[in-house]
Amino acid sequence: MDVVIVGAGKAGSLHYRAYSHLARSGRLDRNRIQFLDPVRKAGPELAGLLRRDNVAERVMATREELAPGAPESTIIDLCLPSRTLAPVLLEWWRAGYRKFVIEKPFTVAPELIDDVRRVLETSQAVLVRNYLHSQVHGAVRDLIELHDLDPVLCVTNFSKDRRADNLRGRGASGTASPTVFEVEMPHQLYIGTDLLGEPERVEYAEDLDPMVAPDGTPLRLGEGVIVGRAASGAAFVHYSNLHYPTIVRSLDLFSRDGLSIHATYAPICEELADIKAGVMLCRGSTVISKKLFTSDDNMLGMISEAFTRLSAAAPARVDLAQVLRDSALIRSAVGDAAGHRPGPGTGRGDVLQGWVVDSFKLGLGAGVGQAFLAFLEQRQRARLAGMLPALDPAFHTVTPAAPLLGERLTREVLA
Repeated sequence: MDVVIVGAGKAGSLHYRAYSHLARSGRLDRNRIQFLDPVRKAGPELAGLLRRDNVAERVMATREELAPGAPESTIIDLCLPSRTLAPVLLEWWRAGYRKFVIEKPFTVAPELIDDVRRVLETSQAVLVRNYLHSQVHGAVRDLIELHDLDPVLCVTNFSKDRRADNLRGRGASGTASPTVFEVEMPHQLYIGTDLLGEPERVEYAEDLDPMVAPDGTPLRLGEGVIVGRAASGAAFVHYSNLHYPTIVRSLDLFSRDGLSIHATYAPICEELADIKAGVMLCRGSTVISKKLFTSDDNMLGMISEAFTRLSAAAPARVDLAQVLRDSALIRSAVGDAAGHRPGPGTGRGDVLQGWVVDSFKLGLGAGVGQAFLAFLEQRQRARLAGMLPALDPAFHTVTPAAPLLGERLTREVLA
């Protein structure tokens, strides 16, 4: 089976690294992997991997330049900026290709919805949601099932120093650069969806500290936060800081019975492979159980499953409704440059507020909840104090297992 990786930048290199692992096990011939990119050149990460594998760097600029192959048995792996994914998908489909791997975020403009629906209904397609294939995420799901947890709040923090990548145009299309909501947050959204169920609405979205490109163009690639609610009533907070000096991939999940899960996902970049990953089940500041992983190549798991599904005769279908829901969430956040305050409501933020206050008082020496504390430290506390009361993860409908400690969360408490 042939593979064409469309986009020879960082995302393309991460996908190629996974395909290269498949080649080592005999599932794929590296010489049948081709690359297409309008600049006719591999990015530095991909070029390094090709040298390692002793594979010639052959990057074509147009589909017509590719080596002859059978469209019906060729996987088209789209590693492109979000704004170009849907139009390019349509182009390959019209050329007769029917097997697709589609990177995140897959945003769809309203005028293309009917065309994209037709493509997905008549093709085999897999969306790249690699963190769902990590051992860490599997352990989180196992804990939820084992303890019959009912999540009421999901907090994620995916941050790293991406300033150099931003300035060299990573993720930019011909018309625009990505925003902070289109880099890490698509990962965070599908993680939250997998654990809480389908998202219903965004209650608050804000991005801060934009960068300025060398030509003076402002880039909305600093800090971002999305606060919303799933259809189940559970709340989610997704935070990302693309100027943060170290890499963070954390999840904090809180349940009705007072149990919480803290998880750290491993990054997929090979140069950061020494970062450890793990999962802890906690009650307050007490660690009940923990599991650590010394390696966790979630992209390999993702690409391996995609290759298996697309190699089989059985259909691999993408749920367009879910694509459109995620697309709408991202587009709503992107479209509100200055953020928006939550509307007034009767919900109480007692659970989240109480936990934050107790966390500061206890110090959490065991490390539980440090990711969320870091999230708080990085925010302007006056802004955060105005945001938290809008969160009401339906916890007020049940009696907590133990009384919440501390005062109501106010600007003075956090000062």
